[in-house]
Amino acid sequence: MRTFEYHLFVNKHQAHLLMECLKETRLIYNEMLESVKAQYEGKGTFPSKYDLETAFKGQGAHVPATTVQMLADRLNKSLKRFLAAKQNTIPGVGFPRFKKPNRWHSIQLRQYGKDCYLHEDKKHLIVPKKLGHFLKIKLHRPIEGTPKAVHLVLRADGHWYALIVCETEPRTQHLPSTCEHPDIGIDVGLKSFLSDSDGHTVENPRFYRTSQKTLRRKQRQLCRREKGSHRRRKAAHNAAKTHLKINRQRRDHHFKTAKPYAEGYHRIVVEDLAIRNMVKNHHLAKSIMDASWGAFLDILEDKAARAGHQVIRVSPRFTSQKCHQCGEIVQKSQSVRTHVCPFCGYVADRDVNAAKNILVKARAWPSDAKHPDGDVSLRSPSL
Repeated sequence: MRTFEYHLFVNKHQAHLLMECLKETRLIYNEMLESVKAQYEGKGTFPSKYDLETAFKGQGAHVPATTVQMLADRLNKSLKRFLAAKQNTIPGVGFPRFKKPNRWHSIQLRQYGKDCYLHEDKKHLIVPKKLGHFLKIKLHRPIEGTPKAVHLVLRADGHWYALIVCETEPRTQHLPSTCEHPDIGIDVGLKSFLSDSDGHTVENPRFYRTSQKTLRRKQRQLCRREKGSHRRRKAAHNAAKTHLKINRQRRDHHFKTAKPYAEGYHRIVVEDLAIRNMVKNHHLAKSIMDASWGAFLDILEDKAARAGHQVIRVSPRFTSQKCHQCGEIVQKSQSVRTHVCPFCGYVADRDVNAAKNILVKARAWPSDAKHPDGDVSLRSPSL
């Protein structure tokens, strides 16, 4: 499944209908959740999504019928995640919460082709009349695969976007068995965003850090405003626009960095980092979240799979301390940026040495490259 995002150009009447639908769907979802909590507290059971659909069918003057079905399905999935996390004692997953206006930004349509479809002129998206019927859309890229559902999303910049979810067939540029591209190891960090085993580095852009001065000014302005006032909502919207810009900058950087590695190398070897545990270090948490290694590695895996290549994750144990040339352990603190081996005299950048060790691990354990040294280490990577 792939999602394609397109910009919608709506007029004032259509924008009003979409906003009314957005408000009503949030209220319906909260009412569904309230009924679920009442039944859980009284009987200890949860209603099925079909029971919720029947109970709330026809509610909302601006809400299509399929959107009510999607709300019930959304709440049902949240309950399943909560029960699974409770059974497996997974931290960070709690009972579904009531949604505030600043946490509700999308309208979901279930069936593409019936409830929503693209007009023949390729310039308009046909949606239910309750939502404006003809929405002008800009197809800046062709749709691939078979569309299944559509989400109408209101971003912080004040514009509406159509997210078309498509079912795509797995396609690769070539078979992995016939690939002639070389292998490469990648070590992610904070001083440089990544370093590879060929000796190349990518600078860390630090988008959040560079925008902190602007965010500080906008957030202080927000705190000065009276709660519940129009000026406070306006200030909150202004701060959200800056966060949206940072997110778009970071995502654009991830895609541009991942493309040459995904298309130019057969096996891309990276560390299997426990990022959730690493951000518990409050001295490094902000920088780790700013770099967003997890999102980058997910993008890299997706692009590599479509190119017929593979991303392999290995244990990060001793990748920065071990000498690539002789294999001896050379202890060094995070402030030491150059690897100097006292045993063989090998000198290299700390991150490049780690990237070479990462690549060696995948070649040494091709059948089980994920954990060649046992359990995944929870240490910080080469920063």
